[in-house]
Amino acid sequence: MNSASQSPAKSPVISEWVGYWVFVSYTAGPNLDADEPSKPVRDKVEAVTASFLLEGYGDLGIEVKRNPTDPTIFMSWGGVLYIQGPPAEVRKQIDLENAKQARGSGAK
Repeated sequence: MNSASQSPAKSPVISEWVGYWVFVSYTAGPNLDADEPSKPVRDKVEAVTASFLLEGYGDLGIEVKRNPTDPTIFMSWGGVLYIQGPPAEVRKQIDLENAKQARGSGAK
């Protein structure tokens, strides 16, 4: 195949969502017992959907935060069911609003 017939590699849509809030559906099991954290806990797996700040992604999964000040959480691709990020027009509006706020706070 010659290079003229090859189309350029398209970046994954998730790359456009890094740094924005996304909805993630993932599988989750029961929480550990706080009094006995080393004790195994068995129960049914459930699907959970929540909003996260997408910090990054890679071959093994995604890195997210529930709140900007929280520690980063790693989610394996094996547990991620679905990710929905903001469309381009929403990202543009967010970027404009953030730039406006940055200019406003720099003038003080």
